[in-house]
Amino acid sequence: MRYHQFPKLWAATAASNLGDGLVIVCLPLIALQIAPSPGLVVGVGWAQTMPQLLCTLIIGVLVDRADRRQLMLVANIARAIACGVLALSLFHFAHPLVVLYTIAFLLGVGEIVSDLAGAAMLPTVVEPDRLTWANSRLKGTESALNEFVGPPLGGALVAVGGVVAMSSIGGVYLLAAGALLLMRGQFRPVERPTAKIWPSIAEGLRYLWRHKFLRDLAIMVCVMAGAWAAWLAVLVIHVVEPGPVGLSTTGFGILLSTLAVGGVLGALAADRVQRVLGTRNVLLTDVITTTVMLGMPALTVNVWIIGATTFLGGFGSGMWNVTVAALRQRIVPDELLGRVSAAGRLIGLGSRPVAIAGAAVIVETVGTTWVFAVAGMLCAALLVPFLSTITPSAIDRLTTVPASPKTPS
Repeated sequence: MRYHQFPKLWAATAASNLGDGLVIVCLPLIALQIAPSPGLVVGVGWAQTMPQLLCTLIIGVLVDRADRRQLMLVANIARAIACGVLALSLFHFAHPLVVLYTIAFLLGVGEIVSDLAGAAMLPTVVEPDRLTWANSRLKGTESALNEFVGPPLGGALVAVGGVVAMSSIGGVYLLAAGALLLMRGQFRPVERPTAKIWPSIAEGLRYLWRHKFLRDLAIMVCVMAGAWAAWLAVLVIHVVEPGPVGLSTTGFGILLSTLAVGGVLGALAADRVQRVLGTRNVLLTDVITTTVMLGMPALTVNVWIIGATTFLGGFGSGMWNVTVAALRQRIVPDELLGRVSAAGRLIGLGSRPVAIAGAAVIVETVGTTWVFAVAGMLCAALLVPFLSTITPSAIDRLTTVPASPKTPS
């Protein structure tokens, strides 16, 4: 086993997520400078999330067939090149919105490849009984760099210039590639699928859909992720001057960093909180804190209150991510992990481009406040199905009886 490889995977994940955190802020802020309408600013988020619908399942098949380290390596190099292309475009003062949208799409593809391949690699580089520990470290690092360090740094970089921002992001992705080059050995699944692509995709979808617990979680994530994506896409218009909150670009990055502080603490606390409160209550906490975070900007423009609820949303999300990732890695056989994770990502996160498109329409017609109100109400409505389907007994059965790859329960 290659358990000594975890620090290198950790380093690669850290650099990759720092790049993602910079992208989260830099792309919409650049769009804010060059797009002629609020709807087109929101559209950058739509372009970045469209790969969730179009590419996730194919990428899942690749993850179960190819060397997962090599996939992560190619994804990070490709993202570095894409950032360089956008920097070059901005340097020539062309400011073509179509280039920005295209690069956003390509960066979204690279993020999916890197995330799915990294998650599928993890069970081969840590002992099975340390999966929660390892996921806690990875998710905590992801939150710290993706949401804490990345956003304020991204805001400061854009204040210097879009060319500097995109060049810096490309360099960060190259650092991730360098960490992956230090890893030795092959990281292919032990049993690779022999069926053609579409039957392989269908096998992953079938497994997820027949596994009631994973299916129910994916559907709930579908609602929460869509609402979260709409909230994030519209937040830049709502809080950055001349929006009603009136922050600077750096202030916007600092506001988003409260999300990361909560995410880091939630990820690091997940294992201990789960032992005290139980898995179900950890997941329930995220539904509640996400509801509060998404709906609060509809009720107040006080940046301190918005920041506090953003912290709570990050805390709940950090615990959810660690808990669900460890559960999935224990449940799903290694040869199916990439495809089942991709299927869950498609159902769970595929709602994001649809939600962002809807948010753009709402912003153009009735303003930003209604986006936050609708997002909060949708998440609040999830409490009813959650309490009836995600029960302690279902989780107990799940964690004590391993699911068969042919007959998941």
